[in-house]
Amino acid sequence: VLMLEDTHAVEQRLHTERLATMGRVTAAVAHEIRNPLAAIAQASALLAEDDPSPAQRPLLAMIEQNVQRLDRTVNDVLEAVRLPSAAAGIEAVPLDATVNTIVQDWLHPHPQGERLQWLPGARHTHVLFDPEHLRRVLVNLLDNADRYASTARGAIRVETRLLGAQALLTVWSEGAEIPPAVREHLFEPFTSAHPRSSGLGLYLSRELCRRYHAKLRYERSLRGQRAGNAFVVRLPLG
Repeated sequence: VLMLEDTHAVEQRLHTERLATMGRVTAAVAHEIRNPLAAIAQASALLAEDDPSPAQRPLLAMIEQNVQRLDRTVNDVLEAVRLPSAAAGIEAVPLDATVNTIVQDWLHPHPQGERLQWLPGARHTHVLFDPEHLRRVLVNLLDNADRYASTARGAIRVETRLLGAQALLTVWSEGAEIPPAVREHLFEPFTSAHPRSSGLGLYLSRELCRRYHAKLRYERSLRGQRAGNAFVVRLPLG
């Protein structure tokens, strides 16, 4: 009996197995990092209470910033490993109102002026998505846009609209096209061109979307005559 199997399917299975193995290893490493990281944070806090000299203050601030950065990375890794595969009993939430709250909250520590435009277009539309998880997805997309977009007016746009039996949530940012080599692995863990990024934001966002039967994709698109990168979430209606 001759058994034939699609090469692409085999490659996908091997890739999934590699990611699962990598996830287990990185989760173990993340757990091991937590205790010494907490000790460093505590030691730094105690030194800060002991009236540090002007020369010591910037060094303590540097320690605190990097401890916080490592802590965020550890939390991202652990969250990526323990994301559940299904969601039940989720109530529908108003899309525009929820997105508006998230955008306004994000703007407090990230003021944008006219650089960011919020264009609601799904009035009275409800979607099946936990609001805190939607916040996580949108904040990840806004952080990416803030990091890579130009500084021009309207360089970042958050848009919603209704499309048939789905709602679309789009974060578009004016900027250079993502290189094909990066785009190919865009939603894989630890993929980032930015040195201060954990490379887990887009991966976590896609996994959260899958939990609610939503889809997250990337596309190159225009706004007027301006080219940019768009991340589009297709959400099931509630």
